[in-house]
Amino acid sequence: MDIKNLTIGEIAKVEELSGYPLAFLSEDDKPKGKLMAALAFVLKRREDPKFTLEAANKLTMDEITSFFNVDEAVKK
Repeated sequence: MDIKNLTIGEIAKVEELSGYPLAFLSEDDKPKGKLMAALAFVLKRREDPKFTLEAANKLTMDEITSFFNVDEAVKK
């Protein structure tokens, strides 16, 4: 999933849940755990409306990076 395909509403939800702007993905010195969990939550809800933030917080780094390419998102 390319984060460029997020709707404005989805971006707002990610920022609301994480407490951080999406732009933090590209900044090496910024925290990313809450941001990645919020992103996973919002993106997975597209295909599974019952997916929870709690479930997103339990994803491993391998699971998150397989769902959306974190390395590519950070480079942009």
